[in-house]
Amino acid sequence: MNSSRILIIDDEIRAGRGVQQSLVRLGYIEPEIAENESDALEILQRADPDLVIMDIQTDGRIDAMSLAKKVRYDYGKPVIFLTAATDENTLRSAGEIDPEAYLLKPFDENELKSSVAIAMSRNRSREALMDREKQFFSTLSSMADALIATDIVGNITYMNPVAESLTGWKFSDAKHMVLQDVLSIQDSSGRKVPALSPGYRSKNRSKRTSYLTRKDGDRVLIEDNAAPLKDPQGSLVGLVVVFRKVLDEDSKDLSSDQVTDDPIRNIVEGIADPLFAVDKNWEVTFVNDRAVEVFDAADEGMIGIKFWRMFSEDVREDNVHEVSRAMARGERTSFEFYHQNSALWFELNAYPFGGGLLLLMRDITDRVEENEGALRLEKLESLSLLARGFAHDFNNILTVILGNLSLANVKLPKGVEGDEEIENALSATLRAQNRVQQLLTFAKGGSPIRQRIDFGKVISEILDEYDCDDQIDYVSEAPEDIWKVDADPGQFRRVVENLLRNAEQAMPGGGRIVISLMNLGSSSLSKGSLPSSLELDEKLDYVILQVIDNGQGIDDGLLEKVFEPFFTSRTESNATGIGLTVCESIARSHNGGIAVEKNMPSGTRVTVAFPASTDQEPTFEKVPLKENDKSMPSILILEDDSLIRQLLVANLDREGYEVTETEDGVDTVARYIERYQSGNPYDLVIMDLSVPKGMGGTRAIKEILNIDPKVKAIVSSGYSDDPAMANPESFGFSGVLPKPYQPNELISLVRGILK
Repeated sequence: MNSSRILIIDDEIRAGRGVQQSLVRLGYIEPEIAENESDALEILQRADPDLVIMDIQTDGRIDAMSLAKKVRYDYGKPVIFLTAATDENTLRSAGEIDPEAYLLKPFDENELKSSVAIAMSRNRSREALMDREKQFFSTLSSMADALIATDIVGNITYMNPVAESLTGWKFSDAKHMVLQDVLSIQDSSGRKVPALSPGYRSKNRSKRTSYLTRKDGDRVLIEDNAAPLKDPQGSLVGLVVVFRKVLDEDSKDLSSDQVTDDPIRNIVEGIADPLFAVDKNWEVTFVNDRAVEVFDAADEGMIGIKFWRMFSEDVREDNVHEVSRAMARGERTSFEFYHQNSALWFELNAYPFGGGLLLLMRDITDRVEENEGALRLEKLESLSLLARGFAHDFNNILTVILGNLSLANVKLPKGVEGDEEIENALSATLRAQNRVQQLLTFAKGGSPIRQRIDFGKVISEILDEYDCDDQIDYVSEAPEDIWKVDADPGQFRRVVENLLRNAEQAMPGGGRIVISLMNLGSSSLSKGSLPSSLELDEKLDYVILQVIDNGQGIDDGLLEKVFEPFFTSRTESNATGIGLTVCESIARSHNGGIAVEKNMPSGTRVTVAFPASTDQEPTFEKVPLKENDKSMPSILILEDDSLIRQLLVANLDREGYEVTETEDGVDTVARYIERYQSGNPYDLVIMDLSVPKGMGGTRAIKEILNIDPKVKAIVSSGYSDDPAMANPESFGFSGVLPKPYQPNELISLVRGILK
């Protein structure tokens, strides 16, 4: 178990417990939860947590931004923001606090896992760096030699006390000054020692002896040497100059050869990034070894050429004017460009230097690729928000259509005119439901609403209903003893249907598709029976789904891209490139995995793993109420959509239930309390999760639980990705009814809970 200490700050205790439970499942010790600022500060002082996860969208009991600043800056703790807020002002305020991550509710547990791990790692790195810096500067302050540190362009960033004494400058005055203005050194004839000697090639340097002109004008003979300051990647970030006063002037030789010995040159030769120096005419006066390597030239051949000749025409045209202006004004500037020969992205930083520029090129290929990946994720998050709102409204409409069609199908005699049309409309409505859920899952929504299910039974149902291709032979291999899985049946159906469609599209002339299921115990995971790219927990048992075709197969170079959003190898205009992305998202949300590989001698094999249920006891079967049961339960409904409310009442009335309807949570709570206090409470409450401009199911059930902790309630919503839908028990609900639903699904769930 991970011993890291985590504090959760959330004024909604149930939401906080949801985060707490996720972290415990991820292997962390149980985090403490604070509902208000005073509790949060007390835990910060007492427990000294390693990380704080907090919701910045509160109901007013916490000044979230003010508290976040205290946590981040007063206590120095890394912060992860977890909230449903997406407005621009909230995001801007949150960004000013420099959080480690910003997770939108409902969060994906895998995203929470990676965000916490990254935050912990960064914080450990920061603490280690601070410790090293404290030790470093403590050592420098106690040195007998004088020391001055600079940044890459020679601006002073540190002076120890000995350097202050020898130069006559206080560090507070010299900070950010140019090194040459504070450490002004000349040879015996009074000539300034150059910082870079363009033609110098000697590799045998030694300490340099020269005269230092102090702030008060006095001259002191010193011996100095320079050393590089590098970042962890080996790139030069500055210089350290160490010098001391020479007591015996006669013992030192100040010949011109030694004065021009340039230790700075030897330092920059070892920089990991390309470095150039150019004069005011853009002629190259210096290059280091890395620059020679990138531009594939001889260093002597680069000296004296025009700098911009080394770049493509588009790079020159886009940037030459801006950099020329910076040179003329003595300002710093930078730009990014792609270098085709090396296939790398660089950031070129230009610094004023000796009437020209010092030009440092940093390899930013990793950063650019990460940004492109982040941009793709941002687009998916935007799509997720759009899909979430669309799915809710559309699912409400589908609930009405599906429910009324189902009622009509039950009421009308079989074979009556119009019966076939109703069946077709029902089938089309179910397909529309599937498409909406597929969009939501693709956009990283659609948290699984888990049930104990038999994959073999579900696959049989799919094949019975599926519009099969007459040219393809469909084979199902599912043992009777296949383990049960706690999974979302709708999402599992989408995985199977997507993989079937992919396989069919790979065999335009027909072929064979095999759908197989098998149990895989934890002891078998190390036997090489799975694709190498499928990473699973060796301590868990899995049910393995494989869809195998003998079609055209897939190129090796494309295998690693198949799960990328919008990627497709198909050329048809209706190819979306989201099918496998949806499958990968569903597998990950179930803590499983997916892999695509070639199937020899031809075709493709897709393997999907779902963790088997830890409890393999038979699932409880729901049975209908007895016909002679005269004591019919009473049901209270919260639903703001009048059409859905009418549909609920019609279906429940047909079963003989006593039904009371409300359209706002305030009325729902009042009705429930009234009946409860009279000693005749409602047997069941069915609640819509979201009521615009009113109290929805989450708040209403919280109020009712305060009165009756034993209340039985069903939560229903078109927002299938809401935490209350994915984990209804943690919010006080007994069951979940995602929209759209058919009447038989409603009645079956009601009977099962009331039994």
